[in-house]
Parts: sequence; C-alpha cells; structure tokens
Amino acid sequence: MTDQPGAQAAPTCPRHPDRVSYVRCQRCERPACPECQRPAPVGVLCVDCLKQAQSQARPVRSRLGFTATAGPPLATYALIAINVAVYFLGPVILGDAFPGSWALWPDATPVDVARYIDVGDEWYRWITAGFIHFSILHIGMNMLALWQLGQVLEPALGRWRFLGLYAGSLMGSSAAVEIIGTGGSLTAVGGASGAIFGLIAAYGIILKRLRLPYTQVLVIAAIFIGAPLLSDLIPGFGFFSGLSWQGHLGGAIAGAAIMLVMFRGVDRREKAARAS
Repeated sequence: MTDQPGAQAAPTCPRHPDRVSYVRCQRCERPACPECQRPAPVGVLCVDCLKQAQSQARPVRSRLGFTATAGPPLATYALIAINVAVYFLGPVILGDAFPGSWALWPDATPVDVARYIDVGDEWYRWITAGFIHFSILHIGMNMLALWQLGQVLEPALGRWRFLGLYAGSLMGSSAAVEIIGTGGSLTAVGGASGAIFGLIAAYGIILKRLRLPYTQVLVIAAIFIGAPLLSDLIPGFGFFSGLSWQGHLGGAIAGAAIMLVMFRGVDRREKAARAS
C-alpha cells in the first residue's frame, strides 16, 4: 500500500528514528519517545532540553551562602566506609605492624626498627593516622559522630567544601599531635576524632552566625579537650585518659579557622553583589 499524496509522515523521535511518538517536548516541540521523555512541572521535556535547562539553572545556595548539595551525603558515607574498611582490612593486610605503622608517635625515636621508623621521614602518617582506630568502641563512637555531623554540614556546605573542611581539620589535628604531643612512651595516636572536632568547631561557628544556641557545642568541646588534658596532669583521671587532647584541640582550631575563611568568602561575594 502506498502513501496517498499529501499524507503526513508519523512523527518520530530524533534520538530513536525507528520509534513513533505523538508526545512532544514542551520546550523544543520535537517528538520524544518514552525513553527520552522527562517529566517537567508542566508537560514533558526531552532529554536534550532537560540537560540544557539544568546547565543554565542558577545554583541553589544554602542558608549559609554556599552552593548546596542535593541528595544523600555521599562524601560522609565515603569517609565512613574508608574508616570501617581500614579498621577491618588493616590487620589482615599489614598484620602485627598495624596500626603502629600508620599511627603518629609524637616525638618518639625508633626503638624497634623492624616496626617503627622515625615519623619525620613518613609524612603519610599525618593522613593515615586519621583513619586508624584501636577498638570497636573507638571507631563506633567516631563514625556515629561523623554520620550525625555529615548529614548536617555536607548538604549545607557542599560536597567539596565539606571534604576540604574534613581534610584541613585532620591535618591540623596531626600537626598539633606532633608539635605539642608528649613523646618518649611510644604511645600511638590515631583516630578520626581530630577531624571530627574540626567539624564540631565549624558547626559551632555556623550556629553562632545563624544566631542559634551553640552552648552545647562548647560544652562538648570543653569536655573532650579539657578532660584528657587533666588526665595528663592527673594520672588515672578516668575514662578520658586514653584520648589525645592535642589532636582534638588541633582539629578544632583548624576547623574553626577554615570555617571563618569560608564565611569571609561568602561575605565578600554578597558585598560585591550588593555593590553591582
């Protein structure tokens, strides 16, 4: 059977010419097959128009002035996964050398060359020390705190700012352990708590900026920094004797400083926008 003169061909999807579609994109009015249709507030968009609209859309900023991240806090989940993987796989891969070979040994000199080498020649310990834990309680408490803080901070700051805050806090914690840590006893220092204290300090800065109560954050910081310090001054002080106040303090200082720098950038951008 041949087409009659003047008959109009059935509309086909530009991406899939073999598929007939009478549904048209509300933006470009081209036919779109079911595979290429994307629901829109009004009608349907094709895949190409949706991508173009997303690329032209202005970024959504959080209440803090940062570009917000939609969806689940993937960076937080990734950090938790790395910490858990290191805890369970480290002993399998490194054996008895773990976690000592990844920990910080403040001011310590090597006494067992087969296992401990001068930290000054092993810069990677400043990073790896933040991912090792010494007990299931240790990693459990740290990961719970990371999960709680990450769900709040990552969406508000954006994924990369959150990771930058975490990394900077970790380095600040390691620096404090090396600079003011007590050595000579070959006590290994490690754990994510230093970086987490950076997140806690940043959260306190955020609460203050939003004019929300931040006393509880200060109390937590005071307990977990001050109590371990007293444990050093008063041997056998109790539960906090195994915690590194140096790492907590260094992480908190670094986290607060990074957060203030980030807010300074927001203030400059907003000032420039008002002036234009």
